Amino acid sequence: MHVKKGLLIVFEGIDGSGKTTISKLFFDHLIKMKLKVSWFREPSDSKWGQKIRELADTKSSIPINEELNYFIMDRKWDVEKNIIPALNRGEIVILDRYYFSTACYQGARGLDIKKIISMNTEFAPEHDLLFLIDVDVDTAMTRIKKGRIAEAKLFEKKDFLKKVRQNYLNLDIKNIKIIDGRNEINTVLSDVISEFDQLSLQ
Repeated sequence: MHVKKGLLIVFEGIDGSGKTTISKLFFDHLIKMKLKVSWFREPSDSKWGQKIRELADTKSSIPINEELNYFIMDRKWDVEKNIIPALNRGEIVILDRYYFSTACYQGARGLDIKKIISMNTEFAPEHDLLFLIDVDVDTAMTRIKKGRIAEAKLFEKKDFLKKVRQNYLNLDIKNIKIIDGRNEINTVLSDVISEFDQLSLQ
């Protein structure tokens, strides 16, 4: 049994929302504040996470339930090797994607969102704060096309991202803060810091 001592801060959003950039800037901010902090991403660097990224890069496809299993196995590894140890050291853990990504993306492909979340909460620690960096899909697609030469992958197709975004907005969970990701990046970061400061003062 692990006793959670740190804070778990999750960043979520559709591709092109800017969540990775914001999560890293927030990490830098906390470092400057001389706080103990770790930054992790999902999929992780486990063999399962590597398989997930290989599938995305090669546009290969496998049965959706098999792909879901890859995400679950990768997250179990991440929880055991990265997240729990850092929390038990009393660190603030920043996660670029968590099981809500799996639920919202796989949910957009037809799987049961609540069931996926339930499967993950059996072993994954609960977040203290979840930032949903929200942008409309047109904005996201513009950013994706500007940043990448290759054709957008399945997860970046417009109609698909609309479903994913709606799944995010429909999440009925506690400690979720929706941040307008359309704003200038320093404004988005300021909004995140403000929400975090309110949490740390409670």
